[in-house]
Amino acid sequence: MYRPHEAREDTVLFPAFRSMVPPHEYDALGDDFGEKEDELFGEEGCFKVVDQVAGLEKKLGIYELA
Repeated sequence: MYRPHEAREDTVLFPAFRSMVPPHEYDALGDDFGEKEDELFGEEGCFKVVDQVAGLEKKLGIYELA
């Protein structure tokens, strides 16, 4: 389910957003989001959360939907 979402972000959403925001602001946003992510989830926290979600999906039998 994530792959179509990610593909749309990579091919539609982010290119459009990048074309509307100056490069220095775009980079600053990335830094801000990274800092907020670390604040909320700790260092490498996003990867830990992704692993937790994958574990839950496996327990529920929905990890591989193909």
